[in-house]
Parts: sequence; C-alpha cells; structure tokens
Amino acid sequence: MTTDDLEILEEWVQPLIEELEPSARKNLSRQIALALRKSQQQRIRQQKNPDGSAYQARVGKKQTRRARKRLRFIYEKPGHEPEEREIVNWIQTPQTYFGYDERKGGDLRTFLKRRVVRVIERDLTPVARPGARGKRSPDNRMFQKLATARYLKMNATADGASVGYEGRIAHIARIHQEGQTAPVNPYVRHDYPERELLGATPDDIEMIHDMLVRHLGSDMDG
Repeated sequence: MTTDDLEILEEWVQPLIEELEPSARKNLSRQIALALRKSQQQRIRQQKNPDGSAYQARVGKKQTRRARKRLRFIYEKPGHEPEEREIVNWIQTPQTYFGYDERKGGDLRTFLKRRVVRVIERDLTPVARPGARGKRSPDNRMFQKLATARYLKMNATADGASVGYEGRIAHIARIHQEGQTAPVNPYVRHDYPERELLGATPDDIEMIHDMLVRHLGSDMDG
C-alpha cells in the first residue's frame, strides 16, 4: 500500500467513521491498538526495524558481561552509619567507583571515593552476572522488557488509537529510536545506534486497512 493509497483510504474512511457512535469508534480504536501493539512486540522480539532491516548488534556485549571484578568496601553516607557495600564489573574515575551493587538488587550505582572508609577486597576473579545465579544464560536479544505490555502502553479513544511509551521509559526508548548520544554515568557518554522500537510497517498498514473495512462493512450491513 503506497502513500497515495493511504490518502485515498483516509478520504474514504473518515466520513464513515464520523457516522459511528462514540462507543463504536472507541471499540474500533481499541481493536486497532491491540493489534498494533502485538505487531510492534513481535517486530521488537525479532530485532527488526520497521523497514525490515535488523537492529545493529551490540559490540562485544557478551564478552563484557563475562568479565567481572569485585570490590568490597566500607562506605559512609552523611547522616548514616558506615556499612559494607559490594559492587561487581566496576570501573573507577579519579573521584568515584561505579558498578553493579549486588546487595541492592544488582542496580548500577556510583560511590564517591571520599566517602569510602576502607577497601576490604579487590577481587579480579570473574564472577556471575548479577541476578543470574542458578539461572540459564539470558537471551541476548535487546529490549525484551520494552516489548512487554507493562511498558509498551496502548491508548484508545473515540478519536484515535496509539501505542507507545510513557515517562522515563519513553526517554530511554527515544534514545534508541533516534540513535542519540546519552550518558551512561556522570563521566561516560555513549553513542547509541538507531534502533527503531516503534513504527508502522507495510503489513501494519494493510492490517489496519483490513480491520477498518471489516468493521465498517459489518456496521453498514447491520
């Protein structure tokens, strides 16, 4: 279906849709949003852009994940008692340590060196990826969480249907969608390649066309 086809379809469909009751239009929007979200999820899981090209692969991701280093230290935050902390796959700057905090859910955290009371252990022995103990190696496909209904939201009203992300997740998705440069931490920035999470494929457009025709046809027959 070409752009001209879409313009003709819109000119034909719009007056018919406006004749529907608001509840019928909202129901049609919901059906389209559900179908569109499903197709977006399938494409993201296939690691493909809307034009059918593959997402640019991560560079050296597997090798990076396998090489872990452990750092244990006593850390004192203002107004708190000193406590033992532990990070893996850490890097350091002149002012900070940065790594995965195993004792706080495996999140990435930054620690100021001036607040480190004492270093207990610097272990350079490779260790398991945080959160992966006793589990199979994770699927290396990107954006698996962003493909779930929890994050990929849909909205349906009498005026239209949409599928997308919200809040902080929308910011993350936009970085990848547009291939932006973004900070990894206060000292490191990364140029992310463009990987389109959202976008209509020719099959999506054909699907919406067929849904409109079926719905409007059944409504006129009724």
